[in-house]
Parts: sequence; structure tokens; C-alpha cells
Amino acid sequence: MVYNRGAGRSCGLAQNIRFLFIIQYPEANYNSLSQFFCRFLIFVCHFSIRCGCPIPDRLLPVPPEIFTERKPRFMETAYQNIAGKSAGEVARDIADFLSLSCPVQARQEMDLANLLPDLTMKEQFSFALLMEARTQGWEQAAAEGFYLRACAPIVGNQTAEAMLAAFRQPDGEAFREYLGKYGCDFGLSSHSYWTACLAVAVDAKAISTLMGYLRSFTFCLMEFAFMDDRNPDVTYAWRYYESFQRILEELTTAPSEPVPLKVCSLGGSAGKRENDSYPLSLGVDLQNPNSDRMAWNVQVDTTLKDRDGNVITVIGDRVNCIDPGAVFHYGITRKIHGPAVAHISVSAKAGAFTRLTTPVMKHIRVTRATIKRQNEGRLFSGSMVNRYDCPIRVCALHYQFLSDRNKILGGGCEWLLDGFPAGGEKNFSVFCPVPVPGAAKVVYSVDFDAQELLQG
Repeated sequence: MVYNRGAGRSCGLAQNIRFLFIIQYPEANYNSLSQFFCRFLIFVCHFSIRCGCPIPDRLLPVPPEIFTERKPRFMETAYQNIAGKSAGEVARDIADFLSLSCPVQARQEMDLANLLPDLTMKEQFSFALLMEARTQGWEQAAAEGFYLRACAPIVGNQTAEAMLAAFRQPDGEAFREYLGKYGCDFGLSSHSYWTACLAVAVDAKAISTLMGYLRSFTFCLMEFAFMDDRNPDVTYAWRYYESFQRILEELTTAPSEPVPLKVCSLGGSAGKRENDSYPLSLGVDLQNPNSDRMAWNVQVDTTLKDRDGNVITVIGDRVNCIDPGAVFHYGITRKIHGPAVAHISVSAKAGAFTRLTTPVMKHIRVTRATIKRQNEGRLFSGSMVNRYDCPIRVCALHYQFLSDRNKILGGGCEWLLDGFPAGGEKNFSVFCPVPVPGAAKVVYSVDFDAQELLQG
């Protein structure tokens, strides 16, 4: 896919962007959004010059203070091109903007207005305008009427009807898809319109062209927000610039090394010995202390020693993923051959970390959970509910038995190998062959390959 190739190349240029920016502003402070925008545009000029790109004459058409919060009285007298326009004037400006193409310099075959079949400015502006109307408290009928007047003749009836249908069902799949592609919250790894534009612009050394296009896009939305002497406290339009600010901060901040996984606590119980073997039930809390990274391919090694310090065995196991900042309730039950265990040590090492701030592993839930003594063991039963909108092919239910004071007394793991349909529910019944005296409650974690979600 063209977008993915462009995004991949842009990641390779991120180091150059970071290097140039730090040289120009080694002590920059961007607490003020207006200061950020001013410095960012100045940086765009330096970056464009360094890359040999011409700078548009109208890159800085007005002072950056226009983007700070102003009352309409000030804006009407100082910036007539933004505030106080009539609906007819705003509609004409929007139509003029949507009629424009935006070829990328040095790559004339690339037009930011029609970047990909599923990422276009016509859809981007349609979504942003209707979201701005919602932000400003417009009634749906009035918002649709203005949109049909200003945008439909340019974007076409098919696009307009599809967009309006999505906004009439904000909980539907179509709206969620539009939100992901055209919403104001986007990052370097998003499949969004502006992220794709940034990838193409960096690759073509045309950052200034992109920023000029973003400026025109935002000006039209700001005209709409301040139309007919309105005075909004917030605008949806400004949040697009805030997302670009976060991307810039990500590019200009040296990445920190991830913190290793931690073993928080552990505990276990042994069952009845028969001949030279006995069952051992263990529970270990594994913490990912990184709030901005998911841990992948976690190797868990449990070393068991006797009272003389001799190693009885080392149990090697693997956990697919641990969410950012999460504690994983790892459990395991094994038959041990040899002397009694006197000392237990556990190590956990992630094979890789991926930048991620939103937990993705927590939407398979256990309901109606019960534990009871059965023969020489414990029976843990209940129902697992898949709250994802996609199936999970294989997953593992890790569980721990706790005392009434939350001390880990044991644990185990049960694999579901026959798949888990989207929105589905499965009953389970797990027998642990250790009586686990004092067990009063149970905690759990579900493990599966999160790539199924992130790629879906």
C-alpha cells in the first residue's frame, strides 16, 4: 500500500528532522501554543532551505498570535479574514478551498488533496466541518444544511451522503472508521489523512507545502467556528495543530530506554507427594513499568531450589504481551520430580517493546467466577467474554489464588485453543491439582497475540 511505504520512509527521515530542529532551537520552550506554532513555522523554513525546497510567499500570512485565544472584538478589528464572516462568505471560501489541488513539490504526481482512494481532503474537510459544528453545539439539521450548501457541490453527493449517514449513527462502524482516518487525534503510527500527508511531505522535502495546506484547511474551519460573530471558547480545528505539536515533540525528543520488567510478588503451594513427584502451583505478578510501551514476547524463567541451594529445575515459559503500565497475574502448575522446593526465584525479560500508551489486552473479561475445593485440588470456573469486535484465535487464561489478605497462594494457566469469536462468550472449568489452603479469591490475566488487534 502506498501509504505504508511512505510512512516507512518518513520514519527513516525522523532523525534528520530531529537533528535539524535541535540545532536551530537547543533551548526552545513550547508551553505556549502560539510560541510553538511560530517556532514550528520558522523551523519549517530552515528545514525547507536545508532540503532545497522553495518556501511559499504566503507561508506566514498573519502573525502567529491569531492562533491564541482572542475575543471576537479583537479578531474583527485585527483579522477580518477569519472572524465575523457571514454564512455565504464562509461557504464560498470553503468551496474555493475544496476546489484546489495541492501537488507536492518535486513529486508532482502526488496531490495531497487526493492522496489515496480512501484518504482525501474532501472527506477530511467534510468530517472536520461536521465535528466543528458538533463542538459548537449546532443542531444536527442546521449543521447538515450548511454542509450540503457549502461542501456537497464540491465533494459530490456520494461522499456527502455517506458522511451524513455516519454522523447520524455516531456509535456505528462507519463513524468509527471516519474518526480514525480524519479525526483530530492522530500520531506518527496512525492510518490517518494528515499522518499520510506528513509522510509524503517529509519524503518529498515539502514540509512547507504541507503546512501551507494545513493553514488553509484550519482557516476555513476557524471561519466557520467564528461565523456570524460567534465567540467559541474552543474549536475542533485547533486540535489538529495540537496533534502536529505532539508529533513534533515525539520527533524532537530523544527516545528513552525502556525499563526492564519487574517481578512484584510471588507465592505458591505444593500438593501431595506421590513416589518421587508432587504438583506445585505458583503465582507471580509481572509488572511492565513503562507507561508508553507494550512488552512483547516475554520470557519467564522460574528457578526452583532445594534447602541446600541446589537447582531442582528451571521452568521456562513465555507470555505474548503485557500492556503499558500493567501488572500481569502469571500462573503456572507443574509436576515436580525431586526434593521439596525451598526457594523460588523468577526472572522476566521482554523480547521487544513497542510504543503504545493505550492498553489493548484488557477486554476479555471473566464473569461469574467461582472457586471451590474439589477432591485434592481447587476448581476455578466461570465465563469468559470477548468484548473485541474481532475473533481471538488462541488465548491463555492465567489465574492466581489469593488469601483474604491478597497473599498469592498459587496459580495456573488454561489455554483456549479452539478460538474465541468476536463478542463471544465461553464457559470454562479449570482444575488445579493442589488444594491451596486458605484460598479466598482469584485474580486473572488473559494472554494472546495482540498483533491480531493492532493489525486488524
